[in-house]
Amino acid sequence: MRLREGSCGVPVVGAVETVVLRTRFNVGMTDIDAAAARPSAEWLEACVGADSVWRPADLPEGLRHEESRRFLSTIGYPAVFLSAVRFDSSDLPAQGLWEEDPDELFGRREPDDDSAPVKYCYGLGVYGNDYTLMLDGELGVVDVYDPSGWDHGAGYRGRAFDSLAELAGAVGMLTRYLARLEEGEEPATVLRELSESVTMSGWADSGFWISAFEHLEDEYGVA
Repeated sequence: MRLREGSCGVPVVGAVETVVLRTRFNVGMTDIDAAAARPSAEWLEACVGADSVWRPADLPEGLRHEESRRFLSTIGYPAVFLSAVRFDSSDLPAQGLWEEDPDELFGRREPDDDSAPVKYCYGLGVYGNDYTLMLDGELGVVDVYDPSGWDHGAGYRGRAFDSLAELAGAVGMLTRYLARLEEGEEPATVLRELSESVTMSGWADSGFWISAFEHLEDEYGVA
């Protein structure tokens, strides 16, 4: 079930106010929706397996956002490869967080500006084969980096999630639905329910989910 897109590639979701209110008060949310909105260590481990939840022993100094530091250290982050949606964070345990200057990545720095970075951002995995999810080290939001736009100031592709917890919850929820597809459930039903969960959770305008649905629809022949 494809999320409807507007002229700029951003989905058009009806009754936005209703979605926000339902999300805030858990009206109509499934157990998976509620768990993904506030993921716990136990829930993430149940989704992706205990061995695939990464809790780094050391965190970079540039990651100053306290809630993100706490989440990584205590709850953890899925280090997985989900081939059906071209998402890969599996190299995090071996390679750690990729640290970069967001002004450099997103084309906000002048070509001859060699000053030290004001802050850092950190790679949390690649989706759609190309786009990297970057955690802002100060704000804790997750932005999208497009490497094809780096050399002409077009590396920024928008906000993917408002927090690390939201991203981790999205990966956990997606893994649950992918398991249902792999077990042979009717793809149209599974993707419709996933679309409803994504919309209910307030994530319908995330490029991560737009890409995921495009790949899933192609994979399973669902329009």
